Amino acid sequence: MLSKSKGSFEGWNEVWNKQSEAELLNPMYTESEPSDIFQFWQKGYALDLLNLLKGKHYQSFCELGSGRGTTTMYLAKAGYTDFTMVDLAERAFEVARYSFDKYKLPLPKMLLNDVEQTNIADASFDCIYNIGLLEHFDDPKPTLAESHRLLKPGGMIFNPIVPAQAFYKSLFHRSLFNPLSIAKILATTAIGYRRTQTNINRTDHRGGYYEAMCKELGFKNVRCIPYNPYWKVNDDGMVLTHLTLPAYKWYYRTFKKGKNLSFATSEIFGRCFLLLAEK
Repeated sequence: MLSKSKGSFEGWNEVWNKQSEAELLNPMYTESEPSDIFQFWQKGYALDLLNLLKGKHYQSFCELGSGRGTTTMYLAKAGYTDFTMVDLAERAFEVARYSFDKYKLPLPKMLLNDVEQTNIADASFDCIYNIGLLEHFDDPKPTLAESHRLLKPGGMIFNPIVPAQAFYKSLFHRSLFNPLSIAKILATTAIGYRRTQTNINRTDHRGGYYEAMCKELGFKNVRCIPYNPYWKVNDDGMVLTHLTLPAYKWYYRTFKKGKNLSFATSEIFGRCFLLLAEK
C-alpha cells in the first residue's frame, strides 16, 4: 500500500475490497514447497533478504508498505522478533493478523500510516524492506527519503521493484510455456486493443533512475540490479501449476538455490529490479 496522495491509494483499496474472503485468506507465505507462482516469488525474495542479513547484527525491521506482511512472516519464522509494518489499508492488516495467527508467528507492530510520512522517530530500524512498492509512485523520492531517515547508520534497504516492462523480456518464457500468447499479444496490439486499466499506477523507471536518487539522498553502496527471471506467462492455472512452475523450481534448485542473491538475473530476462542500499 502507498501514499494516500501519490501512490494509487484508491486503486489498492479497490483491490483489497474486491477480493473474496477465500482469496484474502490464502496466504502467499508457505512453510513447505510453494504451490503457486506468487508463493514462489515471495519465498525467493525472502530467502534472498535472509541471505543478505547473515553476519549482520540487525535487530529492528520495518516493512514499509507491507500489505499482508508476507516477507515479515518469513523473517519472523527465521527467528527475528522486532518488526513494524506500515500501511494505509486496514483490510491488509486484518489479513496479516489472520496469517500470523494461523502460523503461530509473533504479531508485529502495525501502524496505519503513510509511507512518505510515517511519524516514526529517526534512526528506528536496522533494515527497511518492501516488495513491489516504489514502482507505484511517479516520484518515489519522498518514500526513499523517509526510508533513509528511518534507517540507523549502517542499516540497509531491500526493495524489489516491479515496473512496467517491455514485452520482449518475456518472449523466451512465452516461447517455452505459452507460445500462443505471443500471437495473441501481437494481434491485440495490431488492432489497438488495450486491457481495462486499473487505478493502480505502475511506472517504467529503470534501475539507474533509482540508483541516482538514492545517491542524491545520501545512501551508500547503492545497487539496482535486474531481478526475478520467473515470468508469469500462463493464465491457465493448470498449465502454470503443472508445467511452468515445476520448470522454474527445477532451474532454481539446480542453478540458483543457496546463492547470495538467488533471484538475480540478466537485464534481458528480469521482470523486476532489486534496489539495495545502506546508510
